[in-house]
Amino acid sequence: MGVQRVMGIETEYGISVPGHPNMNAMMLSSQVVNAYGHSTSTQRRTPRWDYDEESPLRDARGFDMTRADADPSQLTDDDIGLANLILTNGARFYVDHAHPEYSSPEITTPRDAVIWDAAGMRIMARAAELAAQAPGGQRINLYKNNVDNKGASYGTHENYLMRRDTPFADIVRVMTPFFVSRQVVCGSGRVGIGQEGRRSGFQLSQRADYFEVEVGLETTLKRPIINTRDEPHADPEKYRRLHVIVGDANLAEISTYLKMGTTSLVLGLVEDSAADFDLT
Repeated sequence: MGVQRVMGIETEYGISVPGHPNMNAMMLSSQVVNAYGHSTSTQRRTPRWDYDEESPLRDARGFDMTRADADPSQLTDDDIGLANLILTNGARFYVDHAHPEYSSPEITTPRDAVIWDAAGMRIMARAAELAAQAPGGQRINLYKNNVDNKGASYGTHENYLMRRDTPFADIVRVMTPFFVSRQVVCGSGRVGIGQEGRRSGFQLSQRADYFEVEVGLETTLKRPIINTRDEPHADPEKYRRLHVIVGDANLAEISTYLKMGTTSLVLGLVEDSAADFDLT
């Protein structure tokens, strides 16, 4: 057991133009991503993302949700109108649900998770600068946070590769109390109580007010503490990918380090059947 495993972080950034609260967020996000792509591309053709292996409606509990029952936000069909880049560091930089998202390259240590998450912040800052410098451009603010205090929340997701033979019930039993308590040391903090932040007060977690169920497939509605999406991006006979949506976007590097490292350690306990204690 150790902290080493294939993992990564995906962060959707908040976006706005000062003085223009009604600007189209999807259009702004595309401007940011495309501006960075135009500044770095030396190829006449850019690579496209292959969605053939994606199965966002497959549930780790042993069934598939039908497309008819799925919310449109759960589908990952290719939208040729949205900006989508594969960066030289192996990351993906694209528009996801009207937000510019940086999805880090796959890494194997918590330290590398910190490094490549920080690289994403530099890339985002540069992309916003380039978008502002473009003809007709204007200052664009990007926010590494998870709430707008107007009812919306956007995600910072983690991904951990696990052994397929690990019983999913064990993952739920151990990881549910772990993820709830992890926010004490890895939460980013938030001013305001409730989804719209109307009550005064401070809380440790930005995302806590937006989670409604313990276990589920959704990521943008009825958000669960344990997400059941079964989409390993690896040999499905050997591996599963635990898609973690409950965490906060961190600016403090030590928080990112602890978040990824402690989670990997606890997952190791689960994989080794060593977590036979009751945390409820």
